[in-house]
Amino acid sequence: MKFLIPFLCVVLITGCNEQTNKSIAPSSWIGKVKMGEANPEVVFNVFKDSLGQLTGNLGIPSKGIQDIPLSKVYIKQDSIILESSAAQLVFKGVFENNGKSINGNWIEPHLKSSLILVPLTKTIDYNNFKKENTTSLNLEFESQHFNFYSKKTDTSVLKNLSQSLESNYLRITEDMKTNFESKIDVFIYPNIKSFHNAINLLDAPEWVVGVAGKNELKMVSPLKPGSQHTYESLMKAIVHELTHTILLNFRKQGLVGLPNWLNEGYAYYEAKQLNESQRELVLSQLLNNKIPSWSELEKANNYQFGDMNGYPISATIIEYLVKSYGIDKLKQFITEPENVNNIYKQSKENLEVLWLKDLKQNNNTIKN
Repeated sequence: MKFLIPFLCVVLITGCNEQTNKSIAPSSWIGKVKMGEANPEVVFNVFKDSLGQLTGNLGIPSKGIQDIPLSKVYIKQDSIILESSAAQLVFKGVFENNGKSINGNWIEPHLKSSLILVPLTKTIDYNNFKKENTTSLNLEFESQHFNFYSKKTDTSVLKNLSQSLESNYLRITEDMKTNFESKIDVFIYPNIKSFHNAINLLDAPEWVVGVAGKNELKMVSPLKPGSQHTYESLMKAIVHELTHTILLNFRKQGLVGLPNWLNEGYAYYEAKQLNESQRELVLSQLLNNKIPSWSELEKANNYQFGDMNGYPISATIIEYLVKSYGIDKLKQFITEPENVNNIYKQSKENLEVLWLKDLKQNNNTIKN
């Protein structure tokens, strides 16, 4: 249940002399990377900072993502490494054709894809970038705010999915004070395998049934939900993914810098996926001192997050924040998580202590 482009890999370079190639700065490079069904263009901008050191940023125009900072730019002879610790990804390449192209690899958590970069010779309009449609699914149904793409075998479920999405669309967009200029595309895949192929995560566990990008949702059909979900749970899961794309609609930096528990917890909260059995499991973890800390939730990769019961736990954090401080402050927190002290007038560590105290009080209330 993650953003369409999960970021993970960070590369550390040691034991080598870094050389600054003056001819590369300032410059911009563009290329297409294979990501399941999609082949989005990525843009790297390299320039010098105020101290004369090479730095830069990257963007993915079709996702509306721009200005993600590069933490390091390494150049040694004909090799280049562009790393973003914020996005947790790396590009490693070699200059070819007398410096007119860079042949390399784009590396993410569960993705390594070849990527050839060439000099950017056009101006990118991130707000009006034409999205490439590479899906094999057909447009089968439309509602007020959504376009539904599927196989003919899944058209019978599209109206119910539409009702689930439309009944939550206005509520969540009003909570986050945002709106969409165009309809959101919803892609429904006939089974788990075809869905995992589409998002280029062939080894994903079966509980991974949906992803969200800017202005688009992808999910497996509720008619064949796999072993970990049901028809009913996927009707909520689609609202979970809707919440992600709503966040992406007002966060220009995408999910970069947003703690995983804050992103997933809010989506789980708005989709009303937290049930009583999950609450009991969270309380059991709390009483047995096995509940993960906020720091542990942030550091976990997507699969570890699911295995540690991260979704329900994170939803209880969101419940506490909304109950205690209101939805407006939560939006501020989602927009600028680095400013938690100014938003809540206390540290994140203290908020964590107060959340745990609230969980314990809820447990005592239930007992009494």
